[in-house]
Amino acid sequence: MHLNRSALVRLAAALACGGTCLTLLAQQPPARPASAAAASPAPAASARGFGSARGPLLTRDELRACLGQEDELRKRLEAQEAARGPLDQEKKTIADEQALMRTERARLDAPELSAAVTAFTERNKAFAERRARWDARVKAFNDAGRSASAEERDALNVERAALEKEHAALEAERQRLQGQQTARTDAVQAFNVRVRALDARVGDWNKRNNAFNDANAALEGERATWVSNCGNRRYREEDELAIRSGK
Repeated sequence: MHLNRSALVRLAAALACGGTCLTLLAQQPPARPASAAAASPAPAASARGFGSARGPLLTRDELRACLGQEDELRKRLEAQEAARGPLDQEKKTIADEQALMRTERARLDAPELSAAVTAFTERNKAFAERRARWDARVKAFNDAGRSASAEERDALNVERAALEKEHAALEAERQRLQGQQTARTDAVQAFNVRVRALDARVGDWNKRNNAFNDANAALEGERATWVSNCGNRRYREEDELAIRSGK
């Protein structure tokens, strides 16, 4: 009885690294049958490092099933390995966009605009108080009638000109700030639309990544079953040769 180390054992070694490794060893051609004199030693070399290989011999039908499972597992492993790269690249793209949006969010917070609005509010309040004092002086001047001095009239006129100038400046500042606030509101709304779209992409990626991990776990379970049923079992080399020749 002659035993040969086969691709079944090599696949067990490749799969043993788990769902994150996904590396297969290349198929090696079967060794030539040993001479009759060399056929008697124990078959430990055929499963060296991959189990005791002391279980019952695989029948030809069992070996055929094991070889078929080997091919299927290899194809699925290759498909898994191919799918990992695009997922990782998409994750990096999403992370880069998240970092960019954090920077944009800080800009949209616009603390300088809030400070400008606060300063404008204080200036407008001071103007209102100054205008109230001028109105009181005008009333007093009018109430004085003929006794009102020309100097007071001239001072009131100078103050009125200054108030009109200040009012024009405040009106221009208010319009400028309103324009900035409108632009910021529009920018915030557009930003929020992008945030919702990115959140949807993150959710979709997480769903697909979870499915990928579930597929890895299922494949690992099948790998472990294959190792138990095939990878640590002995078989006749002539059975493998017959199967590979189509018999």
